[in-house]
Amino acid sequence: MKRIFLSAIVLVAGVAMAQDQAAPQATQAPPAPEKRTVTATIQQTAPTYSDLYCAGFMTHEAVNKTNVIAGGMYSPEQTQYARGNTVFLSGGGFQEGAQYSILREMHDINHYEPFAGARVAVNEAGQLYSELGRLRVTALRGNVAVAEIEFSCQNITINDIVVPFKEHVPVEFRKASSMERYPAAPGRLNARIVMAKEFDTELRPGHKLYLNVGANKGVKVGQYFRAVRYYDPARLNPIDNLSYKAPVGEDTQMVPGKVTPETAKNLPPRNIGEMIVLNVTPTAATVMITNELEDVKVGDWVELEDEQ
Repeated sequence: MKRIFLSAIVLVAGVAMAQDQAAPQATQAPPAPEKRTVTATIQQTAPTYSDLYCAGFMTHEAVNKTNVIAGGMYSPEQTQYARGNTVFLSGGGFQEGAQYSILREMHDINHYEPFAGARVAVNEAGQLYSELGRLRVTALRGNVAVAEIEFSCQNITINDIVVPFKEHVPVEFRKASSMERYPAAPGRLNARIVMAKEFDTELRPGHKLYLNVGANKGVKVGQYFRAVRYYDPARLNPIDNLSYKAPVGEDTQMVPGKVTPETAKNLPPRNIGEMIVLNVTPTAATVMITNELEDVKVGDWVELEDEQ
């Protein structure tokens, strides 16, 4: 009986050893590495009325500043106005029943440059104007027009500019988009983000930005730009450039490595976000970020995408 029991143990152990030896042969090959050059398709929503009519613009073209907000129904106590408020307009040429846009000539009270050469780039793109809303003239009383604010983007105040209202060019927005992380070819036009609405510097989807190219370079409403980050030291901000001065490699390396400027220039730029053109002037374009893979910043470079 003991011999039978011992024989059974030996038999089971032999079978187990055979299975262990056969196991590596039955193991499947590791899966191929996942391709990460293209992101998943992203569903998007078309720009709203507010996106189109509150985005602002930069231009060198003359804006008539003769007609302005002179006060309101409860002046002088009330100085801020919004949708539904009655305001008084000074100037001339107003027509009863006509619609007018409300603009504000802007200036940046910050003295910090978000990137080297920012002031020069902004001056070349043009003067920034915010779009604040729309009003309709309801009556003319001597040299003053009475008007009701029908739409407002933000608070409106004394001396904001009033100009004839113009419909914006409709934007054909693509509902879905897939972003290639490392584009195979450079864009058709290279430009830069020189400023953002409200003078923001850290930007997210929905933010409005201003590029230093416009109709003079063939830019049209509805086109898409992609924001890209280059590795070329000449295109990096001073803070990021410091990394090239730090030692790299390992102590055990006989010859430590280093990324030279020539090597950096040949590295493919990475796609960090995309944006659609909402408005165009001769020297600048207003765009809205539709999605991003990294934080987009003022000073980032952009490339005009091929039309899909």
